[in-house]
Amino acid sequence: MARFKRRLTKFNGIPKHTFYLHLKETEYRFNHHRDNLYPELLKLLRLNPL
Repeated sequence: MARFKRRLTKFNGIPKHTFYLHLKETEYRFNHHRDNLYPELLKLLRLNPL
């Protein structure tokens, strides 16, 4: 929860409609902080191209 509170102060608050997205991103980053995110990002982009 402390990480999320820091994120809120970094963004100087967030809109209510994006609250859940910010919360889930913070959760993902916490759970994968030791992983190299570059290969994960490439895999996600291959599955869901822009």
